[in-house]
Amino acid sequence: MATWQAVNVQTGTTEVPKKNATNVTTEVWKVTLTTALANADTIVGPTLPMGCYLSNVRVDTGTLDSSTGLTFEAGYTGALGAFITGSTVGQGGGIQAANVAGTIGFKYAPGSPAVDTDLPILVTITHVATTPVQGTMVIEVAYTASP
Repeated sequence: MATWQAVNVQTGTTEVPKKNATNVTTEVWKVTLTTALANADTIVGPTLPMGCYLSNVRVDTGTLDSSTGLTFEAGYTGALGAFITGSTVGQGGGIQAANVAGTIGFKYAPGSPAVDTDLPILVTITHVATTPVQGTMVIEVAYTASP
């Protein structure tokens, strides 16, 4: 199991979340994944600031599997499939939006999960690619400070 780090598409670096957003803030990070991508690998994406409300999580991939094996989910530590579950878009490329009820309006607050820090959004490989292909994954997280 490996951890891959996505970076902000504008700056090319990891960044702290934007605090005290008054409108919807959209963070877009990307990572290049090699054919070494394996089951249970985790891609660390943008961070949801504590106390903010989630508007959406989307994952955009090129073809990461030229066959029919690769699946992934998106969530956070302790709830890896909290926002996206069972996605197969990496098999041929595409965009997967949140598909789990409760994503819109999810508020990360102390005790949910039980830590008092910001919440990194994670994409986790749940089934390895049958025929791996090097490609790019883009993770978009949109949130607001007010519901």
